Amino acid sequence: MSGSARPAPKSRARPAGRAATPRAGRTTVPGSPLDGWRRWLWVGVLVFAVMIGLPLAHALFGEVVALLGGMLLLGFLIGRWTAPRR
Repeated sequence: MSGSARPAPKSRARPAGRAATPRAGRTTVPGSPLDGWRRWLWVGVLVFAVMIGLPLAHALFGEVVALLGGMLLLGFLIGRWTAPRR
């Protein structure tokens, strides 16, 4: 038994059709309970930024920077959310 070697692991070949198909952008099945969870995550991020970020920016940098930063962030987010999909 001192000369017995373990057999080499078998390599699994990927199917040819799998490599050729592009991955879909959606990770969930339409109609599933997790279909719109990303939207609510971004709503939570926006609420957090308004409730915590704006008063913090106001305290650290002043009213003008807080207002301009808030407008810039909100404008960027609204632009991204309403942009046409490719």
